[in-house]
Amino acid sequence: MFGAALVLPGAAQPALAAALGLDLAASGLVASALSLGLGVGVVAGGPLADRLPRRPLFVSAAALAALAAAVLPAFPSFAGALLATAGIGVGAGIYETLLNAAVPEQRPEAAAARLSLLHAAATLGAGLGAPALGALAVASGFQAAYGALGAAFALLALAGARVRFPAPPARARPAAAPPLALAGLLPLALAAFAYVGIETALSVFAVPHARDAGFSAERGMRALSGFWLGLLLMRVLFAALRRPAQLGQLRFAGGAGALVLAAGAHLALPPEALFFGSGLALGVVFPLLVVFAGETAPARRATAVGIVVGAGSLGGFVVPWAAGALGDRFGTPAALGLLAALSLAIAATPRAAIPAR
Repeated sequence: MFGAALVLPGAAQPALAAALGLDLAASGLVASALSLGLGVGVVAGGPLADRLPRRPLFVSAAALAALAAAVLPAFPSFAGALLATAGIGVGAGIYETLLNAAVPEQRPEAAAARLSLLHAAATLGAGLGAPALGALAVASGFQAAYGALGAAFALLALAGARVRFPAPPARARPAAAPPLALAGLLPLALAAFAYVGIETALSVFAVPHARDAGFSAERGMRALSGFWLGLLLMRVLFAALRRPAQLGQLRFAGGAGALVLAAGAHLALPPEALFFGSGLALGVVFPLLVVFAGETAPARRATAVGIVVGAGSLGGFVVPWAAGALGDRFGTPAALGLLAALSLAIAATPRAAIPAR
């Protein structure tokens, strides 16, 4: 469901724009509202998940997303679209941080594999949600797409009421919660900023890059699907291998991503190969960052994860704009060059950022 929410603004954009008379800038603001809501949700969700009972919090967050999605069908307007999309982001962001903390707490020895599978499910949701919500918006209007997503979030809230979550660490071990070392989280936050920025920018620039390289828009859409497929395959593979999280894995993934993106900037690669290879290279980055963030503060895992993931949301807001400005001035190879540099920055994450085991 989280993955489906990520692609909702893009899937509903043609129907929203046609019905409400939105230009590209206004459509972009709807997507920005989702990033803003997610940022608020993931950061606020950290302290909440560390202190409050997890099951009521999960149910409330999913219900908030459901109620927010119902705003737009009730008030079909540009303001309604901004409010509904931001509210979906807040609710989904809160429960994302909760899950990113609770899943490793259930089985710490398998944290990396379990988080990789969790994020693979989000990737699958994005891959399946985009065509399903897009087709629904075209056939029945944008209200139907938002309404269907809201109904699904309502069902998720009901399902969450039957799930057993581990107790918040701050309640279970109130004396074992030292002050959070924000400086120690900074390298991980920067890496998350870079990764989510890359992911969002590649999602935005798939079709423009294909056109600039002399390919059709359809090839660009296939390249975008290939990117998400690459992410999904790598996350499922990493979960199946059940390897513990290591800094070397993060460095290898960042370096491989930089190599693929740099090759795409300078060589006439087929867009499908470029985007699939990028997804395959970078697939394990985000699950690893969530594991490392949680390990920096086991007694305040959700708070630490929320800060790092919140930095990623900021990257999703800033990097596409910066890469787009470069692409407008110097062409999409320049935008890919910036993304390659950001991927290299992920590979350069210092060892001091990874807690000793």
